[in-house]
Amino acid sequence: MTLSRRDLLALAVAMPGFSWLARAPLPTRSEAPMPSAPGPEDEPAWERIANEFVIDGIHLNTGTVGASPLAVLQATIQHMRAFERMIGQEAVDVPALKKELESFLGAWPGSIAILRNTTEAMNVAANGIALEPGDEILSTTHEHIGGRCCWELLAKRRGVVYRTFAPPLDPRNDDDVIQAWQANVTPRTKVLSISHVLFSTGLLQPVQALVRWARGRGIISVIDGAHPPGMLVNDLASVDADFYATSTHKWLLGPKGTGLLVVRPDRMATTWPLIGSGDWAAEDIRRFEHVGTSNDSLLAGLRAAVAFQQGIGREAIERRARSLATGLDSALRGIPRVKVFSPSRVSHRTAMVAFQLDGVSAEKLQGILGQARIRTRRIAESGLEYLRLSTHLYTLPRDLDRTLEILRTTARG
Repeated sequence: MTLSRRDLLALAVAMPGFSWLARAPLPTRSEAPMPSAPGPEDEPAWERIANEFVIDGIHLNTGTVGASPLAVLQATIQHMRAFERMIGQEAVDVPALKKELESFLGAWPGSIAILRNTTEAMNVAANGIALEPGDEILSTTHEHIGGRCCWELLAKRRGVVYRTFAPPLDPRNDDDVIQAWQANVTPRTKVLSISHVLFSTGLLQPVQALVRWARGRGIISVIDGAHPPGMLVNDLASVDADFYATSTHKWLLGPKGTGLLVVRPDRMATTWPLIGSGDWAAEDIRRFEHVGTSNDSLLAGLRAAVAFQQGIGREAIERRARSLATGLDSALRGIPRVKVFSPSRVSHRTAMVAFQLDGVSAEKLQGILGQARIRTRRIAESGLEYLRLSTHLYTLPRDLDRTLEILRTTARG
């Protein structure tokens, strides 16, 4: 059974709290097939792709939550409706989903635990590692709470030491980043907790080199990978981290409440699960997943999300998202009173751009854009006060033109 746009609209009207979807202007569905491997400037192709979303306004905050395409909404709702019949329920082929995720991420066979989000995955890793009082976890001052608070909790509860340093935000090369990490390691450092992409500025860190260096010194690597899957082409087996946590509801555009933990095969049997349930003693990935009743309809939607992006092409999506961000970065640097905090070099820039407008707080600027139905992210953590804009496959040049027009007008006073 396939749900039409009319079906989705009727469901939205019938569900309390979701009447906003009924008011959202639905895009006109093209009869043309979905584009495959479009170039970054193939605007007709990206317009066609954008028509698969029900975004009401301009969404420049994929770094917090992605907009799911209609294929994901349809798959999720179809499975949920079938499940509630209670007789003849539809099962999700989880082994097939796992293989599709392994291919999408370049992960080892049997290494992916499907969880709820990056925060949960980071907590599984943090609580599963054997650490003693005085052992140190090293990270940066630019960590999201989902990757930071698990270590702060361990410091309070078990007496481990959570240390941070200020990373270079505009490095000349990878060595600048690597040397900053190395300079802060001590003989007591047991874990490097590394954001693959800084949530604050979009800085891409050289995780593969850092993981290799850490392993040579017996240091465990835990990667907060909330952003790369769905934004960048991934090869997690080559990254070779001990633990890689991510959220598939961001750039992969899966259902909200889906995330992953990728565990290096030799770490599975020696890492404690966070929740004790039926498979807690298994020596494979199952020990991290058995948490009782959960919503399998989200897995149906996750399969659809993977298929949606694979159909377009991971390389094409990365080129598009980063190309838009590069143009946005350049335009922002040309606005008087704007200071950009994201990397100036393309090699370290991803699809998020963070900036400040002198004399206008990030909170006020977010409100100005919000009045124009433009969703952004205020980075207020650690007193940074940046405004962050994300570009993704549904972002169109006219969206950025409209945003920049408002910023220029605000900058003029």
